[in-house]
Amino acid sequence: MKWSRQTVSTRFIWGLSLALTIVLITGCGKKRDANSQAATEYVLELGGKVLSAESDLPIDTTAKIPEGGFAVREIDLTDAKIKNNDLHKLSDLPYLESLNLHGTMLTDKGLQKIEDLPRLQSLELSYTRVTDAEVSQLTRFPKLRKIFLYGTVIKPQTIEDLKSNLKGVTIYK
Repeated sequence: MKWSRQTVSTRFIWGLSLALTIVLITGCGKKRDANSQAATEYVLELGGKVLSAESDLPIDTTAKIPEGGFAVREIDLTDAKIKNNDLHKLSDLPYLESLNLHGTMLTDKGLQKIEDLPRLQSLELSYTRVTDAEVSQLTRFPKLRKIFLYGTVIKPQTIEDLKSNLKGVTIYK
């Protein structure tokens, strides 16, 4: 099959236009969470810190929140005065890898509200009020590799059950 020079030029321009459209729509490969802005504002309101997927510099003030969307990689709420009913604000963050709730008043009711974290690898629950009932449900985070449970009332049997259901997990108690 022979193509004319005009056909080749037309197809090239059409392909280039399609490629540029895809890049503009996807943001040049930049990761984005639909809930990143709201979750970051909530964390900052509580005195916590956020790391985006694109940077190792913490977002610790509203002035540092990136414009145009971003993906949340880490949340640190150590000793924050969280409310269990508001923890749904930490859900729907597909790029979140680390969540630190150390020393908060977190209970099972609050932990139940955190979901849709498919990449969560590290969860810090030390010195919280979570119990075996909800900690045993952490298998809903299949990529979880580190769970910190110092200062909790979690029983050894719950820890063993988690280890057998979450392959490769290390639990610190």
